[in-house]
Amino acid sequence: MSKRYYDVCGWCSESIIHILRDCPRARSVWNSILQPNHNPHFFLADTQPWLLSNIFAKGNWSDQLPWSVVFIFTCWYIWKWRNNFISKDKEDLPYTPRRVIVSAANEWFQIFHNSIGHSEKVQAFFVWVPPSTGYCKLNVDGSKRMASGCIGAGGVIRDEHGKWISGFSVNLGMGQVLDAECWGLYFGLKLAVAKGLSKLIVELDSAVAVQLIHKADHLDCHPLAPLINSCCDLMKQVGDCVVHHIYREINCVADRLANWSHNLDLGVCVLDIAPPWASDLLDEDLIGIPRARLFCS
Repeated sequence: MSKRYYDVCGWCSESIIHILRDCPRARSVWNSILQPNHNPHFFLADTQPWLLSNIFAKGNWSDQLPWSVVFIFTCWYIWKWRNNFISKDKEDLPYTPRRVIVSAANEWFQIFHNSIGHSEKVQAFFVWVPPSTGYCKLNVDGSKRMASGCIGAGGVIRDEHGKWISGFSVNLGMGQVLDAECWGLYFGLKLAVAKGLSKLIVELDSAVAVQLIHKADHLDCHPLAPLINSCCDLMKQVGDCVVHHIYREINCVADRLANWSHNLDLGVCVLDIAPPWASDLLDEDLIGIPRARLFCS
């Protein structure tokens, strides 16, 4: 007789998150894969936020291999090995699950990368667009130094004429890119409230952070839920406030402010005057110089 699913680890019931992450067998695989500076909340998030935040993660697992690819392959092998255990009565995991997973992920990524290199690419151009009359625009971005695990964020508020109203950079210590993106949104909104703004358009190049904001009422036990809720509270204080996802080519000023945060001590630095080292990008945005982005056809 085939083993029942819950006979694998003795757990009384099964769920997707238990099978892929929380079962002791699955957790042992993740512990072999995760790097020392990985997200400390990795084992706490609910199913959908956990999947989305890792599938759309920006960071790399190694110099040549994105974390999102390693994550997907790890999920696949955990599922495969569990099915083998149930249907073929194979109780043991491979002696080196990390080696099996990384080898397969590397092979796939190299083939995929080479195939993309030979496919036709289409170039599109994007420009930063000032907000509508009466509105201000907040651009925010997060940054992570992969070698150290340090994160920071930055943002800029400009009016309908592209004029600098205020900006900030914040050194956030250690964490993940998504943490930095969401903290950047929080500090940007907090600055907008302090400036008394009542009509605000917010732009981020993190699709996951934007999705978290739009689904704030359904985050449940997501580790970033309290921070996202604080952002939503600040948006209500502003009044007329919307959040959009944009491509990073339109977010260059915020990106530079986020990278500059790594030069700071822990904490936030408010910039009421545009810093000279951002003037070139501000001028490009002001006159509408397009920036190219390649898409695979």
